[in-house]
Amino acid sequence: MTNQRTLPQTPRPPQRDDGLDCEICGNRMHERSCKIICRNCGFTRDCSDP
Repeated sequence: MTNQRTLPQTPRPPQRDDGLDCEICGNRMHERSCKIICRNCGFTRDCSDP
């Protein structure tokens, strides 16, 4: 028998499927005046884009 320790698991934030995750770096994007902007890498998208 092996003695295995279990590490406490950190809770993950709930998965969001609202399309506001950056396609480039994966960070959260923010909407501003019909533009969606990633504050991490600078990627921008128009809010009318699919």
